[in-house]
Amino acid sequence: MKHPARAETMKQPDRITNAFTALREQMLSLAERITGNRDDAADAVQDAFVKLWQQRGKYETTSHARGAGMMTVRTTSIDMARRNSHRADVPIEKAADAVVEVNDNDRSLAYQQVRQIIDNELSRNQQMIIDLREVEGLEFEEIARRMNMTAANVRVELSRARKRVREIYQSRRKEMNA
Repeated sequence: MKHPARAETMKQPDRITNAFTALREQMLSLAERITGNRDDAADAVQDAFVKLWQQRGKYETTSHARGAGMMTVRTTSIDMARRNSHRADVPIEKAADAVVEVNDNDRSLAYQQVRQIIDNELSRNQQMIIDLREVEGLEFEEIARRMNMTAANVRVELSRARKRVREIYQSRRKEMNA
């Protein structure tokens, strides 16, 4: 067990990283309860990490960083839930009628469009991270080792890449339907 005095004297970036590492599951759980979606929750946690990282000099203790982390995850999740509130809620009894059949051709076309966005719109690092995580199924630590990055940076880059792909894909779908 670490001595409390030593834990409080660690470097400021370490405070943020340690807070997020120690509370990651709790943060994801909180964010998922607020957003209602595991992917949005992961994005909210990563966005919160980036926000705190940019202000890392103001956290004097690890407990201060942990408290700020939980609050930032909460507010980021609420903001994300509000942005996504335009999604239509379908009562459970009508859910079966709301299911849209997707044939293999539509699925294949969607996959091709997403792949094109990944290949043409993302940085080379983001492309590699998506491929290593989503195609090869590697863990964040392994991706970080291969790319000479920290696992936290890999998570941030993956979150940013997913968000960019989602935004571009949705924008193009709107254009096609207009």
